[in-house]
Amino acid sequence: MADDGTKITLRVGSDDIQLMEDYMAETGIGNRSDFIRDAIRGYIEYKRAESSAPMKVDKGGLFVRFSDLQLETLSNLAKLGICLSEEEFVRKCVLDVIVPKDAGVKAISDAFASAQMLAALK
Repeated sequence: MADDGTKITLRVGSDDIQLMEDYMAETGIGNRSDFIRDAIRGYIEYKRAESSAPMKVDKGGLFVRFSDLQLETLSNLAKLGICLSEEEFVRKCVLDVIVPKDAGVKAISDAFASAQMLAALK
């Protein structure tokens, strides 16, 4: 028989249970045991990363946690050619939300004007 691990008992208030179950329903996590295991691993990873290198903007990194369902969806988008990679898709979605629409038009216009000036100097 395979070792199923050690069974533990955990007291959790009704508000926390409701919060957990709502999150599980939103993200497609199958059962409480999977949720608790993921939460423990995530907490440990977070604390280790926090203690070894506190996140700073100049470090240029951000860790985002996705559910298995969300990761599979991103993976499928990449396989279907909708995006080059999961990371690229997430980055584009974030930029679509935080960068004003007219900023892209201005950046393209500025880049074209700069290229014209360089071409004139040649």
